[in-house]
Amino acid sequence: MICSKAPVRICDIGGWTDTWFFPRGAVFNICVDLYNFVRIVEHDEQKINIISENLGLRTEITDYKNIEYDGTLDLLKAAVKRMQIQKGIDIIINAKAPPGCGTGTSASVAVALIAALSHLSQKRVSPKIIAELAHKLEIEELKLESGVQDQYAAALGGINFMEVDYPSVKTYPVQIDEKKIFELENQLILVYLSSRSSNEMHKAVIKNFEKGDKSTLESFEIMKKCAYKIYNSFGIKSLEEIGEIMNENWEAQKKLHKLMVNPIIKRVESIAKEYGAVGFKINGAGGGGSATVLAGIGNESQLKKKYLENGFQVLPIKLDFNGVQTWEA
Repeated sequence: MICSKAPVRICDIGGWTDTWFFPRGAVFNICVDLYNFVRIVEHDEQKINIISENLGLRTEITDYKNIEYDGTLDLLKAAVKRMQIQKGIDIIINAKAPPGCGTGTSASVAVALIAALSHLSQKRVSPKIIAELAHKLEIEELKLESGVQDQYAAALGGINFMEVDYPSVKTYPVQIDEKKIFELENQLILVYLSSRSSNEMHKAVIKNFEKGDKSTLESFEIMKKCAYKIYNSFGIKSLEEIGEIMNENWEAQKKLHKLMVNPIIKRVESIAKEYGAVGFKINGAGGGGSATVLAGIGNESQLKKKYLENGFQVLPIKLDFNGVQTWEA
């Protein structure tokens, strides 16, 4: 049995500028341990079974040369196709993040599966190449809109600043001491709002961009600058100063499109402001999914309690510095 796991990212400052329609973007993000796990088991049957345990979905590939995309676990089929797997295996996926969480879960699954299939094929593939291939699965195989930060975060792990000349990425790991790690793990709160697909949001924002909407264009520039700000100061700034950059980024993100905010998001943000958060940002494309909340010291317990009382799910997280990992069981 071959196993692998890959983290997801939160707090994607500068997100949206890692896309094809924004030249030379910049992104900062933090990887956490809501892992996506993959298990591969070989068998003698001439087919590939793909099972998503958390989604309760399954599909099979019986003709390796004619893999069809029909809406069921297509990203995983795309990985099998690109990796040219032509032997009988079971692929079992288990994602710890809820569906539509906005934390780059699909990219993380792709990264974990490519790593496991590489091990199966006895190929040594670097994390950078794994990230590049995972991105190509979405844009070339499935013809989807996709930025590049999620794949690199899942492959590399850690806290990263990325300069993007789409689709090329230069990564700069952010080094922090153990005290800072403990502080962040204690004060960062990941709140799950609802499942959402990013496709509709991507189309809406791209439409604004293509027609030259002033607010959208200005927001992209602000978010890019926020990524540089937080990168240049992350290890030395106070929580309050980091929170200010998160808030600035979120205010700009809200102006990308009216779909970015809804009553649920307004409620989550209102609780954050009322009960001592110093920073707030909806993860990923926006419009739902999850929020990264940076609590002021001493306010973290009350904030979590209020979110739970209001029916929201608080997802326990720790920082991940390992990126994608593969092993035999």
